Amino acid sequence: MNWEVAKSWLIALFALLDVILGWLLYESRQLSSGYAESPADALANTKTLLANQGFSLATSVPSGQPSLVTFQADFANPRWSALEQAAFPGAKGKAQIAGGTLTTSEGQLAVTGQGTWAVQYQPPLQLPPNRGPLAYVFRGADYAPDPTTSDPVHGVYFEVVNGYPVFDADLITVEQKGQLMGYTQTYIDHVQANSSPKPVISALDALDSFAEAVDKTGSGQVNSVVKVDLGYARKIQVASGSQAILHSYWFPVWRIVTTAGVYFVNAFTGEVEMQNAY
Repeated sequence: MNWEVAKSWLIALFALLDVILGWLLYESRQLSSGYAESPADALANTKTLLANQGFSLATSVPSGQPSLVTFQADFANPRWSALEQAAFPGAKGKAQIAGGTLTTSEGQLAVTGQGTWAVQYQPPLQLPPNRGPLAYVFRGADYAPDPTTSDPVHGVYFEVVNGYPVFDADLITVEQKGQLMGYTQTYIDHVQANSSPKPVISALDALDSFAEAVDKTGSGQVNSVVKVDLGYARKIQVASGSQAILHSYWFPVWRIVTTAGVYFVNAFTGEVEMQNAY
């Protein structure tokens, strides 16, 4: 046997085998990198994750991933006259202001917090057929209704900024039999973007983060996710090692409304918070 010839053939065969294995590895990586989970499969996986935590999905899931900014804003500090004109357009006589409360012939308005006030009508205000409660609210045209969290007595509205609701700039009205009993309002102004637009995570990714973070319900009762929508919520930045507030800014969030509570998922990072954490 000619060992030199045999060795040459073996070397050639090994080289050919390396080429074949290399090509198969390349094809495998191309297939892996080009694979995209179908929307139906992604939704099914999300439903499974939710079910493992005792939640069912009882709403449609938004599919868009817009690019949004973070922004800074001020809590509004409007003049008493502007608030009075909006809430009590038919008041007679001069309004009295004492201790953070404005009193008129139609009721009272009290400042209850930063950028927040409450209106109480005495007697209740009869709403005309062609005028809803927003007609009696300071800059009411800046609010949009939220049917998900409203009920027959309480109407919930959110201030809209850049086309999206601000979930902590809310308006809650109390209505009975066509009468406006009163409302509480929070308003922000001087909105200014402080970042460049970035694409948000998908609603399915937000639901996955929620399912991984929420504690499994132990009662055996299945809770439902009844709404998933995109908006803004305030995040408070504090100085390291102290409670001194440096500033507040509003971050894009996916709001997940469930029968067990309301959750916010940071639309950039996937961090999950309860509503009162923001």
